[in-house]
Amino acid sequence: MAVRRLRSRVLASAVSVVALSAGALVPTGVTYAASSPTITPVLGGLAAPRGIAFDGQGSMYVVESGVAGEGPVGMTHSGKVSKYRWGSSKPAWSTQFNSLYATEDPSAPPDVLGPEGISAFGRGCMKHHRHGRHNGCQVRLITSESTPGILAATNGQVNDPQAGHLYRLDGATGAATSKSDVGSQMYQWTGDHVDLFPSDFPDSNPYGVLVMKDARTGRIRTFVADAGANTISEIRRNGTARVVSYLPNEDFGAFRDSTPTCIAQGPDGYLYVGTLDFVSNLFVPPGTGGFSQVWRVDPNANFPTEPTVWASGLTTITACTFDRHGNFWATEMFAGGLNATPPGDIVRIPFKHPTRQHHIGAGQLPVPGGIAQGPDGAMYVTVGSAAPGANGGVMRVATH
Repeated sequence: MAVRRLRSRVLASAVSVVALSAGALVPTGVTYAASSPTITPVLGGLAAPRGIAFDGQGSMYVVESGVAGEGPVGMTHSGKVSKYRWGSSKPAWSTQFNSLYATEDPSAPPDVLGPEGISAFGRGCMKHHRHGRHNGCQVRLITSESTPGILAATNGQVNDPQAGHLYRLDGATGAATSKSDVGSQMYQWTGDHVDLFPSDFPDSNPYGVLVMKDARTGRIRTFVADAGANTISEIRRNGTARVVSYLPNEDFGAFRDSTPTCIAQGPDGYLYVGTLDFVSNLFVPPGTGGFSQVWRVDPNANFPTEPTVWASGLTTITACTFDRHGNFWATEMFAGGLNATPPGDIVRIPFKHPTRQHHIGAGQLPVPGGIAQGPDGAMYVTVGSAAPGANGGVMRVATH
């Protein structure tokens, strides 16, 4: 039986509504030069690449959600996180994770969910730290869904003990340590707050993660965006999740369609959260987008404190970050609508002028999934993030 809720799995389901030429996703050796951006392939042959991050030494971390196996529903061990030293296309290490796959539409490839978001900082990520001392390197990975949610959705057919976990990765070796089963906690939280979404809760699908240093206290803090529970949570040192905010989910577009997918730390220390709004953007006439928003969230707030809208008018946000100049960047997975060839774009918004949007790379960045700024100042974007098989990659976007 396929997983039951499209809302919490719509990121992977995207491939069932758009056909992409696998060979055209990452055209090796081709550079796109427009009046503003220069777009160059960096990596190819990746299986549903989603999250991407750089540490303080310039090493790049890329997340692959994986590939499907045989049958309509099941689990493979094809999810992966790989670390690339600056300038290298060969991984320094790769760590494998589980991938859930399920068929929503028999005429389309199965949907795949596995490891998703990644966040990193620090300059000590080449060293192996003993006795738990990791202050010089912070790398966090989030995996999607939840163990109880998958069990319920598949009538007990699939048991994924990694689902919905927050992992700390050793920057030197790739060794993964689970820090929190946030998916199970949010599944329980939504069950306890079923009145917020009676037709859908309980539900959980952790998707975005941010590890940051608090500018005021110097503490290392980790936050998770849950695309199924609609929550932003802070993960405490003991692994418990504190719900910071519940994003409003029914105030525009399609009913109850808002889906938080990413978190970025703004220049003011607040959290900036992007939403997908898949149905509103693609299936509410005219289906050409503009329904996604960016919410400003106080990291020290507690539910039920409501966030505020910082920017609007975007389309299917899947990842976000701030560059070193304070500009907000986001990937728009289906910018241009389903008839675009291919859909996908990225957008840059000045922090002090959130109504100004500069869209970059339309038609050249197929269904982008993740974005991060490299040590050279360019933006690095995962593409083909919803394509079946190993047909995705990483593109470098340099603006002039």
